[in-house]
Amino acid sequence: MPQAIYSIGVRFAGGGIGNIAYRAVSGIYRHGMLRRLLCSSAVPTEIPSPLIRQMGLPHRLLRRLAIYDGRRWLEYLQGEWFDRWAASHLEEADIFHGWANFSRRSIARAKAMGMLSVVDWPITHPVHQYRLLKEEFGRLGLRYRPIPKWRDRNLAEIEGADHVVVPSEFVLKTFLSHGVPRDKISVIPFGVDLHRFSPPEERSESPIRFLFVGQIGVRKGVHYLLEAWKRLALPDAELILAGRVQNNSRGVLARYEGLDGVRWVGHVDPVDLYRSSHVFVFPSLDEGSALVTYEAMASGLPLIVTEASGSLARDGVEGILVPTRDADALATAMERLYRERTAREEMGRAARRRVEPYTWERYGDEIVALYRRLTGEAE
Repeated sequence: MPQAIYSIGVRFAGGGIGNIAYRAVSGIYRHGMLRRLLCSSAVPTEIPSPLIRQMGLPHRLLRRLAIYDGRRWLEYLQGEWFDRWAASHLEEADIFHGWANFSRRSIARAKAMGMLSVVDWPITHPVHQYRLLKEEFGRLGLRYRPIPKWRDRNLAEIEGADHVVVPSEFVLKTFLSHGVPRDKISVIPFGVDLHRFSPPEERSESPIRFLFVGQIGVRKGVHYLLEAWKRLALPDAELILAGRVQNNSRGVLARYEGLDGVRWVGHVDPVDLYRSSHVFVFPSLDEGSALVTYEAMASGLPLIVTEASGSLARDGVEGILVPTRDADALATAMERLYRERTAREEMGRAARRRVEPYTWERYGDEIVALYRRLTGEAE
């Protein structure tokens, strides 16, 4: 049975990718394949503490400080620091499984030790992302200032890894378009907690609530959403924005301050928002497979999303797919679901059915199945 070292430079079992990592490691541990978990810090889970090595409090503090660094230098340095630490703590195993931004040196060290290396890539290919965001920031009259060393690190991780795991067909397309061989990539969608995120027994009829959950900024396309809302001026309707406003997007979003019917609720637990809303809108320009789309579907909401959201929703079945960077298309889709209650409700029920097979247990099992394929072990 292959043994794996799993490495991620965030709070294990925390939010975001820390939660995704926990779901993967839970499956790896359940199948008896976990040799060691390397992480920044960890929330207590069923994973036994002797199997976990944590970098500790200083690294966690640096990651928290990085939230306030608009240039993201602290986040870059945090990734470098963790990667050096993780590379120095590798042990004999069959597979090294690291995450993008935390694994360049670890991958090289693992390969030198005779391990297969897997890198988890939760977003689009770095060259695709760079070009898209540079163009979009330029269109808005903003300066896009990525860290060149960061892109170099990402490209080295992709080149150095034996295998890349991506969460959606959209991300796969961006990797193939930049020359990464198809047989080097596995698509493993994320999962959702179907008990925590579930539809209410009934939804209020008014006001009609449109909901966005996530980081609020240019990459997520929130400025197009606000422009669409401004054009619509729908009576008896609300747009709720839940999430932190990104520093590099404040100037653009300030243009929409005071817009009627918009509620900015900040970073909150979204469970009740999903249950009290009618439509989920997520017009992201660049994504992997946004967890919030799984949560919204599990909560019985129809989706208005771009292909770039990496959503499971199909156009006309569980929601409406719109082109990226298109406020007119957004407005048209929002007005349709505002006016057509039957379509809203049918798509919402279909969304719940569509997402039900995508449990977190299934996600962990697919990671384990990948390990077995890579090592040639029969399942």
